[in-house]
Amino acid sequence: MRKVFRIRALVLACAITAMSVPLFNASNPASACSNPGCVVTATTSGQIETYVSPISVTAVTTTFAERATTSQVPSVTIPGSLSFTVLDARGNNEGFVASVTSSNFTSSLFPLLPISNTAILITAPPSVAAICYGPGKCGIGVGLTSSVGANMGSDPAVAVECPLESIGEGQYAVTVPLSLTVTGLTAEKLGSYPASYFGSFTVSVAEGQPLSSFTTYGCTGFDSSGS
Repeated sequence: MRKVFRIRALVLACAITAMSVPLFNASNPASACSNPGCVVTATTSGQIETYVSPISVTAVTTTFAERATTSQVPSVTIPGSLSFTVLDARGNNEGFVASVTSSNFTSSLFPLLPISNTAILITAPPSVAAICYGPGKCGIGVGLTSSVGANMGSDPAVAVECPLESIGEGQYAVTVPLSLTVTGLTAEKLGSYPASYFGSFTVSVAEGQPLSSFTTYGCTGFDSSGS
């Protein structure tokens, strides 16, 4: 009887040991994934650029026609223009966007009657005259018709250089037709008194824009043509 008891105890111990050993050969089904392969990725494009010289803006000039004084009038309209030149000496023709804005105009004779920059409007599409330098072509300069009707308080974009896949440097002379219109008491003083109003215009040239953004200005990205 003792031997039988010992054999049964040994068999029970072996069974318990066997149950505690993990089964490495058993299959382990994976949990469900929300994406194929259980991996999700995101990719963005990038650019590596080199340039020759920085882009610059020169010769910012503004002209408004002089107006002879008259009797008091309810409104005064004076035509004018803004001109500036962008020298794109980078050589990589990556394009740029030029915009303009102005301060209010004030007179020492009428300090309480400033002329708001919103009274100065773009009246016709800006023009762009381009001159190209270098071994290749330069990007096409485009005056933006979308700026017509915009005022100088809204910093409208007026001209762009369309990107071009070519090595070359360009000079872009931009002319923006303007018109100043004032009404009310400001018009009465401006129209009937010999006074001078002073303010400032600022041209901003933005580079490093995404190529896709130029399509909104009528460009076609890296065009194969040039001027």
